[in-house]
Amino acid sequence: MNQRPDFTLNRIMQPALSVTEFIRFAADVGATGVELRNDLEDPSLLGGETADAVRAQCRESGVRVLTVNALQRFNDPALFAAKKDELRRMMDEAASVHCPNIVLCPVNDPGDTRGEAQQRDDLVAALQTYAPLFKEFGMTGLVEPLGFGICSVRFKAQAVKGIAESGRSDRYKVVHDTFHHFLSGETTYFPGDTGLIHASGVYAGKAMEDITDEDRYMVDAEDIMDNRGQIEALYDGGFDGILAFEPFSSGIQKLSPEDLADRIRGSLEVLFA
Repeated sequence: MNQRPDFTLNRIMQPALSVTEFIRFAADVGATGVELRNDLEDPSLLGGETADAVRAQCRESGVRVLTVNALQRFNDPALFAAKKDELRRMMDEAASVHCPNIVLCPVNDPGDTRGEAQQRDDLVAALQTYAPLFKEFGMTGLVEPLGFGICSVRFKAQAVKGIAESGRSDRYKVVHDTFHHFLSGETTYFPGDTGLIHASGVYAGKAMEDITDEDRYMVDAEDIMDNRGQIEALYDGGFDGILAFEPFSSGIQKLSPEDLADRIRGSLEVLFA
């Protein structure tokens, strides 16, 4: 990797900012994109603001809305009909701000009693179920394996295989989340199949099984997950998708925009200097 790539910010890092304020913040720190979410205090993607206001702020700031995060439990067959309706509503709102990608998160539930074969079949069926919507809207679905042991799609290899078996690789890519890659223990990279990198950092001090989203900070020199190595491997392998910072920690969320801006610049230094 010869130069610092463009980067995107996930709104989880400053949920107190409105969408337009977050877009301005992203521009101020040099980001070219933002990820919106539907799991904040206001679950609407635009946080109560109008699509006109968000589009205007994007034009003024030179920042694009690149992904919406996320359609949850997308691979639960009992929910396919409801999830199709939810996905259409999500796509309508995403399209209103010219967002081209929707993240898909799998069932991550200790009560999931399906065996591996059934989970595999349900993944393929889910991807086939939603593919016509992605084609209709001209969007890409980004399948995010979650590295927790209870997750129904824990490994990127499962997602890549499921996409291939669905016959709809034209509509889907996988997410390489550096946190979930670390937790899963997976060592294989799939740069050509990857549409999005989620980057965050974790510090030493906890057993692997005790690490949660709350432990996800901005990447710095104390990070134990080798974010730099993971990201270099993907770019050197031909990855050409979106790189997004996604630190979940409430400690990051409580930072002032000025202090968070400093942390972002520090992460860029650690990763790409």
